Amino acid sequence: MATVSPTLSPVYPQGELVVRWIWDNLATGDTVVGAGIPGQAALAGAIQFGGTFGGATVKLQVSNDNSTYFDMKDLSGNTISATSAAVFEFTTAGIYLRPAISGGTGDAVDVTISLRG
Repeated sequence: MATVSPTLSPVYPQGELVVRWIWDNLATGDTVVGAGIPGQAALAGAIQFGGTFGGATVKLQVSNDNSTYFDMKDLSGNTISATSAAVFEFTTAGIYLRPAISGGTGDAVDVTISLRG
Protein backbone atom coordinates (compact mmCIF):
# COMPACT_ATOMS: atom_id res chain seq x y z
CA MET A 1 0.00 0.00 0.00
CA ALA A 2 0.99 3.67 0.17
CA THR A 3 3.11 5.67 2.58
CA VAL A 4 0.96 8.51 3.92
CA SER A 5 2.69 11.55 5.40
CA PRO A 6 0.87 14.31 7.25
CA THR A 7 0.39 17.77 5.80
CA LEU A 8 0.99 20.66 8.17
CA SER A 9 -1.79 23.21 7.69
CA PRO A 10 -1.69 25.82 10.48
CA VAL A 11 -4.69 28.06 11.03
CA TYR A 12 -5.00 31.37 12.88
CA PRO A 13 -8.51 31.73 14.33
CA GLN A 14 -8.74 35.10 16.07
CA GLY A 15 -4.98 35.57 15.52
CA GLU A 16 -3.97 32.53 17.60
CA LEU A 17 -1.79 29.84 16.00
CA VAL A 18 -3.39 26.39 15.94
CA VAL A 19 -1.15 23.60 14.61
CA ARG A 20 -3.16 21.34 12.30
CA TRP A 21 -1.89 18.03 10.85
CA ILE A 22 -3.91 16.27 8.13
CA TRP A 23 -3.63 12.70 6.80
CA ASP A 24 -5.86 12.15 3.74
CA ASN A 25 -7.31 8.89 2.42
CA LEU A 26 -5.74 6.43 4.86
CA ALA A 27 -6.35 2.81 3.92
CA THR A 28 -5.72 -0.44 5.76
CA GLY A 29 -2.17 -1.55 5.01
CA ASP A 30 -0.79 1.98 4.50
CA THR A 31 2.42 3.01 6.22
CA VAL A 32 1.48 6.09 8.25
CA VAL A 33 4.20 8.65 9.00
CA GLY A 34 4.07 10.32 12.42
CA ALA A 35 3.92 14.07 12.97
CA GLY A 36 6.25 15.84 15.38
CA ILE A 37 4.59 18.10 17.93
CA PRO A 38 6.20 21.55 18.02
CA GLY A 39 6.96 23.11 21.40
CA GLN A 40 4.05 23.28 23.82
CA ALA A 41 1.48 22.81 21.06
CA ALA A 42 -0.29 19.80 22.56
CA LEU A 43 -1.51 21.26 25.81
CA ALA A 44 -4.94 20.78 24.25
CA GLY A 45 -5.66 18.68 21.18
CA ALA A 46 -8.56 17.35 19.16
CA ILE A 47 -8.64 14.63 16.52
CA GLN A 48 -11.33 14.28 13.88
CA PHE A 49 -11.95 11.10 11.88
CA GLY A 50 -14.05 11.16 8.70
CA GLY A 51 -14.39 9.63 5.25
CA THR A 52 -15.12 6.05 4.23
CA PHE A 53 -14.37 3.48 6.93
CA GLY A 54 -15.30 0.25 5.10
CA GLY A 55 -15.17 -1.67 8.39
CA ALA A 56 -11.84 -0.14 9.47
CA THR A 57 -10.88 0.94 12.96
CA VAL A 58 -8.71 4.05 13.28
CA LYS A 59 -6.78 4.90 16.46
CA LEU A 60 -4.58 7.76 17.59
CA GLN A 61 -1.11 6.72 18.72
CA VAL A 62 1.76 8.53 20.50
CA SER A 63 5.54 7.99 20.63
CA ASN A 64 8.60 9.63 22.13
CA ASP A 65 11.05 8.05 19.64
CA ASN A 66 9.03 7.98 16.38
CA SER A 67 9.57 4.22 16.29
CA THR A 68 7.50 2.56 19.03
CA TYR A 69 3.92 3.84 19.19
CA PHE A 70 1.23 3.34 21.85
CA ASP A 71 -2.53 3.91 21.79
CA MET A 72 -3.56 7.36 23.09
CA LYS A 73 -6.27 7.86 25.69
CA ASP A 74 -8.91 10.60 25.71
CA LEU A 75 -9.56 12.85 28.70
CA SER A 76 -11.69 10.09 30.31
CA GLY A 77 -8.96 7.45 29.95
CA ASN A 78 -10.54 5.61 27.00
CA THR A 79 -8.53 4.58 23.95
CA ILE A 80 -9.05 7.05 21.11
CA SER A 81 -10.54 4.76 18.47
CA ALA A 82 -13.27 5.17 15.83
CA THR A 83 -15.16 2.99 13.34
CA SER A 84 -17.13 5.95 11.93
CA ALA A 85 -16.85 9.73 11.88
CA ALA A 86 -15.94 11.08 15.33
CA VAL A 87 -14.08 13.77 17.27
CA PHE A 88 -12.04 13.24 20.46
CA GLU A 89 -10.22 15.66 22.76
CA PHE A 90 -6.86 14.85 24.39
CA THR A 91 -3.72 16.22 25.96
CA THR A 92 -0.20 14.81 25.66
CA ALA A 93 3.44 15.45 26.44
CA GLY A 94 4.44 12.93 23.74
CA ILE A 95 6.68 14.03 20.88
CA TYR A 96 5.05 12.28 17.88
CA LEU A 97 1.45 11.49 16.95
CA ARG A 98 0.01 9.34 14.18
CA PRO A 99 -3.23 7.62 13.26
CA ALA A 100 -3.19 3.83 12.85
CA ILE A 101 -5.76 2.06 10.66
CA SER A 102 -6.68 -1.64 10.57
CA GLY A 103 -9.34 -4.10 9.52
CA GLY A 104 -11.07 -2.37 6.66
CA THR A 105 -11.65 -2.89 2.95
CA GLY A 106 -12.29 -0.08 0.52
CA ASP A 107 -11.51 2.41 3.28
CA ALA A 108 -10.36 6.01 2.74
CA VAL A 109 -10.26 7.75 6.12
CA ASP A 110 -9.30 11.39 6.62
CA VAL A 111 -7.70 12.35 9.93
CA THR A 112 -7.20 15.90 11.20
CA ILE A 113 -5.41 16.76 14.44
CA SER A 114 -5.45 20.27 15.88
CA LEU A 115 -3.06 21.27 18.68
CA ARG A 116 -3.09 24.33 20.89
CA GLY A 117 -0.39 25.46 23.32
